Amino acid sequence: MFDKCGSRIAGILSENRIIREEDREIIVYGLDALLSTLANLVIIIVIGILLGQFVQTVVFLVSFAALRVFAGGYHARTRIGCTATFIIIYLAGMALQHYTPNMLIKPAAVCLALASLVSVLVLAPIEHPNRPFQDNEYQVFKTASRVVAGLETLLVVLGISFTGYVNLAYCISLAMLGVTIVLILARKFGKRSE
Repeated sequence: MFDKCGSRIAGILSENRIIREEDREIIVYGLDALLSTLANLVIIIVIGILLGQFVQTVVFLVSFAALRVFAGGYHARTRIGCTATFIIIYLAGMALQHYTPNMLIKPAAVCLALASLVSVLVLAPIEHPNRPFQDNEYQVFKTASRVVAGLETLLVVLGISFTGYVNLAYCISLAMLGVTIVLILARKFGKRSE
């Protein structure tokens, strides 16, 4: 579906000489990825609104994306598989956030954040098979994933220190857990391409 949209848009851009014909394939791929990502965001945000968890959803999405972009992880073979995997991770996170007893939220948030930090230190980054690391990218992504995981862990610790932000801190730790899951899946099932 997105391939056709991306192809049409690239065709229009090429016809109007906004892009060169030789760049069309790259533009189609980029538009496909962009449109797919936007569709996934809209789906998750709509689910979050329906669940009455809009703010928690935004915190989860930002935290997950900020870490996932540098850490890498499992890639489903299809866009539908990718969307389904992310929806499952998101819904599991929101279910944990909703059903965890209040007295366990603070220790759970810290434990999950620390466990996820360790997983990033040990497993990240995992490259995408369709885009191997070039030059010093491995080191850059390794450093960036560690910095982001460290900052998110710090946000969790600070968040649980202020009573009004405990649930949001827990959402950050659940997003970090989601990244840990995709890192483990990538190691277990191999680095599959989309």
